[in-house]
Amino acid sequence: MADRWREFFDSYGAFNSDWLKSAVAHWGFNEVLYGMIQRYCGPSSRILDVGCGPGWSDMYLASLGYNVVGVDNEPTLVDLANQQAQRLGMVAEFKVADAFDLSGLEGRFDLAFSCGVLEHFDRDVTVQLLKEQAKYSNYVLIQIPTKYTAYTNGISDERIYTVNELAAIVSEAGMDVVSTFGYGDLAATPIHRASRRFLPRAALRFLQNRGYAYCIAVIGRSR
Repeated sequence: MADRWREFFDSYGAFNSDWLKSAVAHWGFNEVLYGMIQRYCGPSSRILDVGCGPGWSDMYLASLGYNVVGVDNEPTLVDLANQQAQRLGMVAEFKVADAFDLSGLEGRFDLAFSCGVLEHFDRDVTVQLLKEQAKYSNYVLIQIPTKYTAYTNGISDERIYTVNELAAIVSEAGMDVVSTFGYGDLAATPIHRASRRFLPRAALRFLQNRGYAYCIAVIGRSR
């Protein structure tokens, strides 16, 4: 898994001198995600990113004033995240850690999140990983791709769930579901493009929140 993620981010130029171009695209795509984090946790909150990769989301959140810790099990990605954060002058902490055991992290977090990570595990394992995050965070946010990802990068071993199925996983992990949402404008087919062009934005957001999007996410509150 570690080698796979290193190769994935390498394909997006994370290790090249023009990495910032990919980071900016990443920030733009995840605008809704960052807005939802701000809704539940204001700036200065302590945030944990599980499976942080090169830390692009963490740098953005740090720029908003969050106290961010990113963890990943791939040391080269953690080193890269620290280097790039220093180049941007962002105060964010990156560590090598195992998502199955977060006990080495100090203190409690206001919110933990994972993007495009937990869907690579079987359902029962995803439940256990969410339980581990809930031990150390007041809120837990899980984001995964939808079936529409097949139109872009394709689907390999990802487990694809509906919004309701993902919410059920969060509930099974012992949390109260406080929000479900989707984001990422579809543009791969004529129907997708027509929807973007002719539907009112409110109607499009309604559909996205029900899974007509590239990503869906659920926020759970620890009990």
